[in-house]
Amino acid sequence: MTRTYQSRPVLSPEGEALLGQYAAIHGQAERALFAALAAGANPGTIKPTFMVLHGLTARQYNALAAAVKGKVRSLQEIQKARITDLTRRIEGLEARLSKLPKGSNKRHQKARRLGILQQRHADLLADRTAGRIRICFGSRKLFRAQFALAANGYADHAAWLKDWREARADEVFIPGSKDETAGCQGCQMTPLGDGRFALKLRLPNQMAEHAKFLTLEATFPHGANRLEAALAGEQALSYRFLRDEKGWRVFASTAVEAGGAMQAVAGALGLDLNADHLALAETDGDGNLVTIHRIDLITYGCSTGQAKARIGDAIKQVIGIAQEVRKPLVTEALDFTRKKREMKDSGVRYARMLSSLSYARILENLKARAFDAGIPVHEVNPAFTSIIGRSKFAQRYGISLHGSAALVITRRAFRFSERPNPSRGHGTSPAPVRKRGEHVWSFWGKTLRRERRLQRTSGRSRAIPPATGPAKGTGAGGTNPGVPGGIPERESATSTVRGASNGK
Repeated sequence: MTRTYQSRPVLSPEGEALLGQYAAIHGQAERALFAALAAGANPGTIKPTFMVLHGLTARQYNALAAAVKGKVRSLQEIQKARITDLTRRIEGLEARLSKLPKGSNKRHQKARRLGILQQRHADLLADRTAGRIRICFGSRKLFRAQFALAANGYADHAAWLKDWREARADEVFIPGSKDETAGCQGCQMTPLGDGRFALKLRLPNQMAEHAKFLTLEATFPHGANRLEAALAGEQALSYRFLRDEKGWRVFASTAVEAGGAMQAVAGALGLDLNADHLALAETDGDGNLVTIHRIDLITYGCSTGQAKARIGDAIKQVIGIAQEVRKPLVTEALDFTRKKREMKDSGVRYARMLSSLSYARILENLKARAFDAGIPVHEVNPAFTSIIGRSKFAQRYGISLHGSAALVITRRAFRFSERPNPSRGHGTSPAPVRKRGEHVWSFWGKTLRRERRLQRTSGRSRAIPPATGPAKGTGAGGTNPGVPGGIPERESATSTVRGASNGK
């Protein structure tokens, strides 16, 4: 796994000026290369001319080309996701419009909103069809600030222009290679002891009249031993210099070895991410429920730093549970769009938390800490986990909707059956011969769509009916009144529910 460690380097005023000049050259060349590739140029064909024009070494050009290609791929995926999201929002808005009385003010406002979304959707489709990718180097927010200088805290256009140029020259990326000295030709690191390192940065040829190299010192409070091991093992080391409001930071990335492999026992721990907590379901080797854990995680209303701290604490508890029971972890494959859509169906309270749910950050943190602890992490398709869990396991075990979804996630890693059970009302008779070859998810998809239709036609809230689980305000030792013989649940930051009987 590639791990990244950061530090704030010690820079003299001359060194800071040189690094800023390097970033300006890097930014200008990056924008020019993006424009050339967008016009259909071949990166290999234009390389010699481009290097001379911008005064770059061959390695610096290769770094630029890799960075630009990576940004283009990322934006293509974002473009695709935005089209999908806009399609869903337009369909939902059209459905609501059809129910509003003609001539009403609310219908007028919704119609205006629909027109805006349809125009955005059409523009994105046109860009995707033409293969266009739009990047505003420096950010669109800052670009638009020039049209309202006073409102954005600028005395005049010159003050805005200074910030704009700095924003477009705030980053330098230097990729590494294990075949190069110290793992990187463009920036070479030397250990000085006590977590301190000397970095020798190769400057562009365009700056040769000022200096060819920039030497600086940086202390890495975390990961110094990993960086020293990478240098000793002749591994590749990549560097990124980034300027923020406090000055320059340097990020060093390298591949690291996993922690000692855990001696796992039969079973697994499935993790279901929710807007206000993490649900963990532990099973044995036969897929039977052993335990349900609930770990509170609310990031709504938190600053970025507070959210990171809470996520870190929650993931630490997850890893601790996995180490205690010696079982691998199972998570949903990363698909924020689907997860967001599922949680919107859980009610208004959850919808308010969606904007602060750092879904990707939680999974990245989980994988990194599990890697260090030697705990395997498996990913499964999250399709229909909520409807299957609610229909098959929630009432059966007396657990919450989210706990039952985590149980489905755990069982799916072992390919246990998800067939509906006619005796529990999931079906009234065997499927006809023409449909017996269909995947079981087709049944659950139809079930979910039927429930949503019923909810819409009944005029009630779109929220999914309350899952079987502890009632709000249930104290220690209380039971779930929604389920006959409900299982007690502790009221704490980490709650545990113990299940029983065969769950295969």
